[in-house]
Amino acid sequence: MFNSVVFATGLAAVIAITTLSLLKFIKPGFEFWPPPSPKSWQHATFRTLFRVFFSVLVILTMVNLQSGSLWRYLVGGALFVIGFGLALRWTGYLGWRDAFGEATGLKTQGPFAWSRNPIYMVSIIGMIGWAIVVGSPHLTILLGLWALLYLGAPLLEEPWLEREFGQAFVDYAKRVPRYFALPKTINQMLSWMELKVPPVLILFVCTGVMYWCATYLDHAIVLPLVARVPLALVAAIVATLVLLAALRAFRQHQTTVNPLEPNRSSTVVTSGIYAYSRNPMYLSMFFLLLGWAVFLGQLAATAGLLLYLAAIARLQIVPEEKILTGKFGDTYADYLASSPRWLGFTGSN
Repeated sequence: MFNSVVFATGLAAVIAITTLSLLKFIKPGFEFWPPPSPKSWQHATFRTLFRVFFSVLVILTMVNLQSGSLWRYLVGGALFVIGFGLALRWTGYLGWRDAFGEATGLKTQGPFAWSRNPIYMVSIIGMIGWAIVVGSPHLTILLGLWALLYLGAPLLEEPWLEREFGQAFVDYAKRVPRYFALPKTINQMLSWMELKVPPVLILFVCTGVMYWCATYLDHAIVLPLVARVPLALVAAIVATLVLLAALRAFRQHQTTVNPLEPNRSSTVVTSGIYAYSRNPMYLSMFFLLLGWAVFLGQLAATAGLLLYLAAIARLQIVPEEKILTGKFGDTYADYLASSPRWLGFTGSN
């Protein structure tokens, strides 16, 4: 009963927002969203209704959040943090006043270079994660309606933006999609994420993906537990030795080990284990994941290994190599040609 009453309150709030927003198509001259001014009744009404709606989401979450399978929290939690984390960051970039219907300036750079509505897009990702974590039908319905509002909001906002910014917005709308162009958007987002995602976080995400694959795409245990445990330990030991060898080489040359700031490197390390692999630290993480895959005992878990190789190369290794090549020139170019990126591979692949 309590869930139903709270749900009805949230549903009434979102219906009110939708109805008031759509009245402009029925009653010429009527405006609700975007509000005509920060001091208008429309602005105050929208903020009140949205706060009621969001409060309902929080209450439903608190009432319905229960213990569940690990994958729900890993996958849903990651989507929630990434989606709403980026939404908050990009709202700060846009400006909170603009986010609530004021026009202080047209943003066309940063995330707004790949989508005219990037905050809405990443917020929907966060909503999907929220629904996965809680698993409540009532909450999922309200989050779905919120997502539909975000998909429809640009249709209300764009005529207003064109009035406010004129030809500048028209030109911007011609070159940047309303929502996103998938290949271009993915590439731009990956470029933006370069050297911003700690490799340890990539490792953590991949372990979660591997666990999910092994649990929900299981087929048959490849090896018995008595064989998997010692093999996983061997992989962990190899990973530790490779990592220690890499740290020792960096310490000897007194250069930075921070993977997010390769521009602070003072020298090109080519001795020790770096003569056999350009990325022994990332190689050690791969061995850890390999041991985890062996321990899980499911071939489906190897999907996480492929994800790790693709993610660490795109977000970390490739941009690192570009920066180091620019900084050290021929010295680093020669090193690329003589030492493999991964153990057992040759050239600057």
